[in-house]
Amino acid sequence: MYRRSGIIRHILQKITELFSNMNESEKLFAKYLRQHYLKYNLNFPVGPNERNIDFRVESNGQVVLCDVKEISDSIPARKDSIDAETHIREDIRRLRRKFGRNKPEEPCMLVSMNFSSNFFTGLTVVRAMLGEIGICFDKKTKQIITPIHHLPQGNAGMTKKQNTSISGIFVFDRFDESNHHLFTSPFAEHPVPTNFFPAVKTIEITKQSIDETLKELSSIMFWNMQITPSQT
Repeated sequence: MYRRSGIIRHILQKITELFSNMNESEKLFAKYLRQHYLKYNLNFPVGPNERNIDFRVESNGQVVLCDVKEISDSIPARKDSIDAETHIREDIRRLRRKFGRNKPEEPCMLVSMNFSSNFFTGLTVVRAMLGEIGICFDKKTKQIITPIHHLPQGNAGMTKKQNTSISGIFVFDRFDESNHHLFTSPFAEHPVPTNFFPAVKTIEITKQSIDETLKELSSIMFWNMQITPSQT
């Protein structure tokens, strides 16, 4: 019975999308939600001005709001130019502004997809969230006195006092469904429920972990095209 109701919902959602003005990234995310039988509503109004969030997703009585954005080349465009970190940081701030002075009562995610002419890494995403990284060293001895860390003035998109309504970033890989990653915010007022999104690898980000996870984050790559084993 549950399976049958899921199929009916799947068909109704598909019909709704045919009459909606969805871009390619929104269509890809909707397809993912249907494949995993997640219930969703399109263009969900939020905030005092009722600005739309792309998706209101529901699973097992829990709700997550999702806004889908495309990471494109820098402007003015240069060959293979991409500033994914700036794109993500600005998308975080734009998403928060949709709610005005109000704060969402449910977890709220930014869903990012690579539509640029190059790739970016998990480290790029974390720098956009928690700020640029660096080290401190003694000017006289030239010895490092602190490990790699997120800088206090690192232009972070998320802090203890800023954008706590955004629960994290879901980087959706357009070409490799096994490479979807959810980067959770350590400052989220409403964390994303565990295992809410199927077939997604969760990266729990903390301010203190960057020195230990630098190599791992750098190895997570989000390409702009289909990559074969011989290309990696």
